[in-house]
Amino acid sequence: MALNRFRAHRPAIAGFLRTPGTRTLIERKTRAGAQSAAAASTAAGQFRTDVETGDERVRGAVIGDYSTSDPEVSRAALLRGLDGARSTG
Repeated sequence: MALNRFRAHRPAIAGFLRTPGTRTLIERKTRAGAQSAAAASTAAGQFRTDVETGDERVRGAVIGDYSTSDPEVSRAALLRGLDGARSTG
């Protein structure tokens, strides 16, 4: 049985990742992740967001819990925040 192999069309993907609509979606999801992580944190929940547009793509990040020095608390809140961000439209 022959395997069908997926081959990504990189120029099309890169073009999609640079569109204004994609940037808006990534910004919205990144902020939702930060808000959900802050709400899920057992500490004070101080998270930062970073959205950057590069030559190739848009990148969004939710950055650690600055209210605690315990990496496990920060990690757990970030993971719960990502789950919460998935449920936003």
